[in-house]
Parts: sequence; C-alpha cells; structure tokens
Amino acid sequence: MSRPEAITDMPAPEDPPLARNIGSFFGHIIDAIVTDPNAPKRVEVKKTVSEEQRPDGVTLRRTVIDEVLLPPDSPTPPPVNDKHTH
Repeated sequence: MSRPEAITDMPAPEDPPLARNIGSFFGHIIDAIVTDPNAPKRVEVKKTVSEEQRPDGVTLRRTVIDEVLLPPDSPTPPPVNDKHTH
C-alpha cells in the first residue's frame, strides 16, 4: 500500500537557527542573574475577564487579576481559577 502524494510532499519541520538557540541560552542566564531569589513570589490566584460588544463594532474588555505575594520559602500555591463572563 502506497502513501498519498500530499503526505510525501510536506516539508520537514525546521529546527530553530543556531543564533536563536544561542540567544535563548544567554537570555536564560541573564534572567537567572538579575532575578532576586529572595523576592516574594507573585502568584495569580484569580483572573476574571468580562467582554462587551458594542453596536458600533467596538469590543470593551476588562481583565481583573488577583495576585498573592508569598514569601520565597512558601509551598506551592493553589492553581489559578479562571472565570470568563460575557
């Protein structure tokens, strides 16, 4: 049984270029250097998004994010509770 032509004509996915990999590597290192390990952890505990479509085509969107600041040695916080209202 042979494969259909469309599948064999698909190009193989390309790996990111070397310059991008090097940039990402140094970006992670710089981020680790400038991040204060003793800073409080900022944890998002609730996110509420409300959206209103106006007759003139304008969309009004309000996003409210509730965060908690935890000391650096605190345990893992509870997951985020997303609520979307329209």
